[in-house]
Amino acid sequence: MTDLKNIRESSLAKPEKAFYNFLMAQCFDADDKFNKAYQYYLKAKKLYTQIDSISMAMDINMNIANLIHVQENHTDIYKKYFKEYMDYAEKSNNLKKIARGYQALGNFRSGENKPEESISFYKKAIELYSKANNKKEANKIYINISAIYIEDLHKPDSALFYLNKQLDGMKDYGDIQNLCYNYVNQASAYYNLKNYNKAIEYLKLADNLPIKDHRSMVNQYIYEFLSMNYDSIRDYKNAYKYLMLNKKYADSINIEEQNIAINDLDTKYKTKEKELENTLLKSKVKTSRILIYSIAVILLAIVVIAFLMIKNSRRREKISKQEKLIEQQKFEKALKDYELNSIDMMLEGQEKERQRIANDLHDNLGSMLATLKLNFENLKLRKIELREEENKLYERTDELIEEAYQKVRRIAHAKNAGVFASEGLIPAIKKLAEKISIPGKLQLQVISFGFKERMENTLEIAIFRTVQELATNIIKHSQATEATIHMTDHDDNINIIIEDNGVGFDSSKINTADGMGLANIKKKIAQLGGTLEIDSTPGKGTTIIIDIPVND
Repeated sequence: MTDLKNIRESSLAKPEKAFYNFLMAQCFDADDKFNKAYQYYLKAKKLYTQIDSISMAMDINMNIANLIHVQENHTDIYKKYFKEYMDYAEKSNNLKKIARGYQALGNFRSGENKPEESISFYKKAIELYSKANNKKEANKIYINISAIYIEDLHKPDSALFYLNKQLDGMKDYGDIQNLCYNYVNQASAYYNLKNYNKAIEYLKLADNLPIKDHRSMVNQYIYEFLSMNYDSIRDYKNAYKYLMLNKKYADSINIEEQNIAINDLDTKYKTKEKELENTLLKSKVKTSRILIYSIAVILLAIVVIAFLMIKNSRRREKISKQEKLIEQQKFEKALKDYELNSIDMMLEGQEKERQRIANDLHDNLGSMLATLKLNFENLKLRKIELREEENKLYERTDELIEEAYQKVRRIAHAKNAGVFASEGLIPAIKKLAEKISIPGKLQLQVISFGFKERMENTLEIAIFRTVQELATNIIKHSQATEATIHMTDHDDNINIIIEDNGVGFDSSKINTADGMGLANIKKKIAQLGGTLEIDSTPGKGTTIIIDIPVND
């Protein structure tokens, strides 16, 4: 991860940039940082699509589906990405990809407590992997099937059947890691059958295997499981022994790390010591050692004093620069606070003025129009002998008054339909998406994460106006058929990703007269302390990424 962060993404070509974002996503995925992984997967997918590497983009779709499925309350969203992956795999008739899809379905159903369906999909994946001559991947799935029979269906005999079947397949290739997992699962099956001696036998076989990946975790589990089995046969001596080994092995990880650090320091010390010895041996001076040492000490003292003086001078210079920087930052912060306060006052004034106008329309002009309509109807009733032309004139005037009255009512009733009333930001944006979406022409989807609590009203208004303006741009300029608004609340940061499959544009040529107001939107986001990035290529669609910090 550190090495990746040291790479400047802007200096990379598009294929390298796509691979960079994919690697970053996998790093965050491994660290269980869901939101970051999700964002990098989306960027990687878009970049691979732009360079026509559709196969890689679809593999990322599967990664996104797996990522979303394990999150709470988002199990339906993963289906969109999974369906897109499977449609591509079946269309291209790629047996390995189709098999991976069925394997994922097995994982999904297992996580949804549907063990029978899970096993069915796993068997389909094994069949397809075998047809694709990828028996090694097919063989690995038996571990998953055996785990379901042990943990969910409580059928250890069936689990042993598939584990022995896997052992037969392992004869064609050496897979020490999966052989270890096989032995551990067999031990678990025998433990459930209360055949504790057999379970101990397989656990010892697993312990003797020379595995490399996750060695510490596997050892800890094996020792803990051995202790449980020995306890079950009342062999408390061995139960205690393996319990202590389990604890000792866990503690030894920290000790090993400390020893590595100590050895590293010792090596560095010995290297420096050797260098000093070589220097003294090569110095063939006729003066005595005492004189040499004295001069060395004096020189060392001079160097140390000079070093301290230089260091002290640099420290004072650094402190002076920091003080100037702090003063500058204070001034910039005061200026930004003033700008933000101005924006807040402007938005608040706009909302108050909007409500005042609506109230005036409803209370004054509305009532006046209603009274005028009643008076006009009374006048019409009194005019008994009207010529046909005059009667038509009355009817037309009556229709115009009615139309004006209804328009005033609609404006007045919309006085609280502005931002949100009591609904909140996300419901308002979803309603906006429903209104904008046109069946068969434009489908706008909103995907949100977080947003458990309401934000400050002015911030919600600013975000809503920004999304509204960008959505309007999609309708006016993009010619897109699909668009998605991803919104994520990270507690201290709001992330918005708006992407469409439209015609795109050259993002390097944005200016104040671009017709889309992007420069103004960028300025508004900057005033909120946020950032806006535009990634667009003609013919490849547009992605806009907005990050806004949230202060508690």
